[in-house]
Amino acid sequence: MNHNIIDIPLPLTYDNGWFAGFFDADGTINFSFKNKHPQLTISVTNKYKKDIIYFQQVFGGYIYYDRSQNDYYKWTIQKKSDILQLLDYFKKYPSRSSKNQRLHLIPTYYKLVELRTYLQPKESAQGKAWLKFINRWQ
Repeated sequence: MNHNIIDIPLPLTYDNGWFAGFFDADGTINFSFKNKHPQLTISVTNKYKKDIIYFQQVFGGYIYYDRSQNDYYKWTIQKKSDILQLLDYFKKYPSRSSKNQRLHLIPTYYKLVELRTYLQPKESAQGKAWLKFINRWQ
């Protein structure tokens, strides 16, 4: 046994399935309305910033300290380009949790938001399409 060799971990990159497993454990996908417009947010929350900094380095977004989450750090992305990049990553390294269902609904979300279906009367075809999406999301 050679005691002079130091095990240096490989850097985390886009081509590493680690992110999928960590996301399954500590990630969320949600949307809320901001100024009457839906805003999609993907986030990962963890007690240690050092554990989520890799998400920011590889996928962009922001990290902030969240006192309301028992003093945890939260990485978030909201830009469509960042979310679509993450979605491409999940095509290569699929989520193994129930979050996979929402990941698959993201393209539908963007299509319906672009068509502004969330503003249409509930009884219209577009309004019904939005309600059907909401039911699948939940």
